[in-house]
Amino acid sequence: MCRDSPRKQVLAEDGIDYIFSGLPVAFFNVAVLTRPSISATALRSFGDEARAWAADKEVPWFFVLTHEALDPGVDAPAILAGCGLAPALPLTGMFATQVVPVTGTPAGLQIAVPDDDEGCAAVLDVNSAAYEMDLDAAKIVLGRQAFWHDQVAVLGRVGGAPASSAAVLIVDGCRYVALVATHPAHRRRGYADAVMRHALDVAATTYGELPTVLHATDAGRPVYERMGYASISTHTLYMDSALLGEH
Repeated sequence: MCRDSPRKQVLAEDGIDYIFSGLPVAFFNVAVLTRPSISATALRSFGDEARAWAADKEVPWFFVLTHEALDPGVDAPAILAGCGLAPALPLTGMFATQVVPVTGTPAGLQIAVPDDDEGCAAVLDVNSAAYEMDLDAAKIVLGRQAFWHDQVAVLGRVGGAPASSAAVLIVDGCRYVALVATHPAHRRRGYADAVMRHALDVAATTYGELPTVLHATDAGRPVYERMGYASISTHTLYMDSALLGEH
């Protein structure tokens, strides 16, 4: 998601990858642990290293920990607290080869792939409203139709107003689902389900019936399970303790 950012920095170190867009949105700046069988000593080293690397980047960021990669008995919260990192958000990695077929589109919902910058920016506006998070700074990249020329963004409208969104990115031979959201004024009507399925269908038509993966919040996981996704990993996003209260 950071490929078109003018401030992006991508670096693969031994056991940790840094993917920083340079945008002031933590989800678009991540340090991801890539090594299996991480000991307590190694985790402490990674935590210290990541904080040092990110210190001069001047953007919020997440330290992404996969629980299954830890050696048995490693107390990650305690160790990372000693590195100045605090848990911010749990996520579940989910996978499906096929999604349960849709039964119909909710009445009044118009679904389309945005064909201009205004529509692409509306995808971020829906997410901002849904998650109470200001994503305007990301519009310089994700709010432009040029970014999506080889990916898929989908917007659902009700009465002409943006109501729900979803995106599919082709990553490592999979359809990766992101930016699934519904505006608070339109929740519990099946809009996100319909828009997400449409995005998956468009991606399948364009790029093939690839497996699909996503990262779910605790609230979203049951919804995705009903669609046919199965849990394959668990994660916690950690943030610099000094920044956590600001985001």
